[in-house]
Amino acid sequence: MKIKILILIFIFSFTKLFADNIPVIVIAPGKSVQSYSTVGSSVSVLDKKTLENSDEFFLGDILNNGLPGMNYFQSGGHGTTSGIQLRGLPKRYSTVYIDGVKMSDPSSSDNAFYFSSIMNNAIDRVEILKGSQSSLYGSSAIGGTINIFTKKGGKRKNKKFEITNGSNGTNNILLSYDGSNEKHDYYIGANKFVTDGISAMNDEKPENDNDKYKNDGMVVNYGYKMNDNLKFESGIRYSNSFLNYDEVTQGRDDSNNSTDDTELSYNSKLVHDGGKFKNTLVYNKTDIERATKTYTNSSKNYYGYRDAINLIGEYNINLDTKIVYGLDNEFDKAKFQKDWPTDYLTSDESVHSQYFDVQFRPREKLYSTLGFRRDDHTINLQGYFIFAKDRQRIG
Repeated sequence: MKIKILILIFIFSFTKLFADNIPVIVIAPGKSVQSYSTVGSSVSVLDKKTLENSDEFFLGDILNNGLPGMNYFQSGGHGTTSGIQLRGLPKRYSTVYIDGVKMSDPSSSDNAFYFSSIMNNAIDRVEILKGSQSSLYGSSAIGGTINIFTKKGGKRKNKKFEITNGSNGTNNILLSYDGSNEKHDYYIGANKFVTDGISAMNDEKPENDNDKYKNDGMVVNYGYKMNDNLKFESGIRYSNSFLNYDEVTQGRDDSNNSTDDTELSYNSKLVHDGGKFKNTLVYNKTDIERATKTYTNSSKNYYGYRDAINLIGEYNINLDTKIVYGLDNEFDKAKFQKDWPTDYLTSDESVHSQYFDVQFRPREKLYSTLGFRRDDHTINLQGYFIFAKDRQRIG
């Protein structure tokens, strides 16, 4: 009996020792899977277990738990303006990606992205890379990069139906269906969230009301393995939200103050993995529309569109040395109303980028990255044409 106990202790100790040395796999600044120990940036990871064990409805509320090097802000309750600052820099210097799709609004004043509409139920993992990532993600990522990954098909077939209730008329309905086999994997998830909200101001009835909010969303992902080296992946994310918000001027009724936001993003990837060489051809599309109303019930609409065609490649020389390279071609368009007269202005921008990154280990306890990026910017604002070049070298 004692011998069996000693054998069990030895097996457990060896297993734990081996597990402690297994590297954590993350999506690194090099846009490729690599060990946590070889990432040159500070990385915070929210895994699937952490997200599923949370009682929060929205991803932003989970991120608001004091992660180091990150500041999350929100102007009120659910659906109100929210954003993230990394390393103390303005939010426009922290680039956000959902399944590889760049999520920023070309029609906003600073081309930033807000977290108010991202529900937690369809998110599989979040990786926050703090510090400059501009050699591979562009100049808007000097504060850091936030990579959000939605759920894929799990083993076998899985169904989930969940209804959650809370105070202030808060209700959330979640329905999902997923599965996979040797060739296919799929995930379909839909949610409906409504709440009467809590006013951020000291309102007096009946002149003012609470900040009611609703959010209807859907995430669909599909993957098809053509052969051992070639795979096709695609996904769609849709969100439609409505928020009734406060009027800050005393004496005004805020029953008309509202914003109705629609976000639609699509991505498709063709991945060829040949061992040492791996190349991914990507097409992304994003449409963001915002319809706002003031206390006088006057409306104003904003439209932001983006198409992107990217090539991401990597060559693994050995376990400690790899070369990452790529081409980014991004086409943005914004359409928005002027204050007076209220006709529409349009703005077009295209960014053509080439990058090259070498990741290597010169010493046993030292891992280095040397990167180069070149960006060509063109901007067209109703007849005004601007051309600019930007070159970056980061070691």
